[in-house]
Amino acid sequence: MRALAIMLLLLVAAPASAEDGLKPGDTISGKLRFFLSQHPNGTTWIKVYQVASDRPRKFAAKDEFCPDYPPKTFHLVVSDKAAEARLKRSLGKKISIVADDFICSQTAWHVGDAVVFKWRFADRP
Repeated sequence: MRALAIMLLLLVAAPASAEDGLKPGDTISGKLRFFLSQHPNGTTWIKVYQVASDRPRKFAAKDEFCPDYPPKTFHLVVSDKAAEARLKRSLGKKISIVADDFICSQTAWHVGDAVVFKWRFADRP
């Protein structure tokens, strides 16, 4: 009983590490999925490549659009055909990306908890 009380005290007293918050340059890993989403305007379809993170983390920097829970799904903005081709080959598999520019979702164009504007595959420089 005493050991349990000590463990609980240590958990409560342990300071949160700055490394726990997601910051630019950090890696996000998870299962890659794809779907089409219709914008609320009813005419525009959005191609969505999304990473469902296996380790959700809150953002290190404050973002007023973030909910109280850490983002779990990350909408990848794809702007290059080579990256999209590689994503297509990786559908349904676990991937790792380095996220350089991201925010919590703010508009209907952002599908998921967060959107990653600038990213690269983790196994490439």
